[in-house]
Amino acid sequence: MRKYTNILVVYEPKRDKQVALERALDFARYNSKVNITVLRLVYDYSQDIHLVTKSYDTSREEVTAQHIATVEKTINEYKKDATVNIRPKVLWTRELGEGIVDEMNSGSYDVLIKGANHHGILDSIIFTPIDWYVLRNARIPVIIAKEHEWTPGRPIVVAVDFTSEDKRRYNVSLLREAQLLATITGGTIHLVNSAPVVLPAIMLEVPNYAPEIYAENILKEHKKRLLEFAAVHNVPAERCHIAEGLPDDVIPALCKSLKPEVVFIGSAGRQGMAAALVGNTCEEIVDYIDADLIVLNHGYLDEPVKKEE
Repeated sequence: MRKYTNILVVYEPKRDKQVALERALDFARYNSKVNITVLRLVYDYSQDIHLVTKSYDTSREEVTAQHIATVEKTINEYKKDATVNIRPKVLWTRELGEGIVDEMNSGSYDVLIKGANHHGILDSIIFTPIDWYVLRNARIPVIIAKEHEWTPGRPIVVAVDFTSEDKRRYNVSLLREAQLLATITGGTIHLVNSAPVVLPAIMLEVPNYAPEIYAENILKEHKKRLLEFAAVHNVPAERCHIAEGLPDDVIPALCKSLKPEVVFIGSAGRQGMAAALVGNTCEEIVDYIDADLIVLNHGYLDEPVKKEE
């Protein structure tokens, strides 16, 4: 079973509060073996100058030392008297997203924690925000941390999907990860599911056809699958929640009433034009859920789970 022991935290110099570091320390309260690496990304300007000289190398070393000192100061402010192994790391890179992805996929970490950023509507069409780039390329779980107090015992939501056989299989992997967190925090697992009703255009031409009956049947079928899944995995029926609509509308609405600590969701990891036009549910809802979002890319979910020795 996977354990979040080696944690990579993204340091964000322009923010007054280091939410990701706070969340990593929350994990450390439940696991004394946690090792935290605080990553400070610095723009690599070596290609912007025509001649790399000794003075350049010296200035780079000085800048690195300054950033290390700044990160260490921040670590001491947040760490206080806690006996946690935290180390700063400075990485020079020309692309922040690529720098994070290269470091987190190096094989040295179990989970990445990054503070949430708010995106404008144009970001999803023209640009790829750093958060989204990281989610699409992650081979380890990614936690998008929000600014709220982490309280043990609060609900832990798992967003399940029954629209394909692969997604049914991913549901089990998501649930296992959530159960691991629930075990150490005392949280309760809640399953949420949406029932998107897409009415075939040809059905509108059928005499005496009732769209509301079609929608009701779709909802019943989704509810049946949800309750069957919950029964197999010992999740009480009263902790199963479903509503008609698209995932990016239903999941935030359900979470608003459940007030979870964490939401687990899978990401398809789409790239290029598919990502711009179709999008991923986790990218659509990240700004609308007042809880930490733990995203597991399908590349990670496809890997076999190693048994504990």
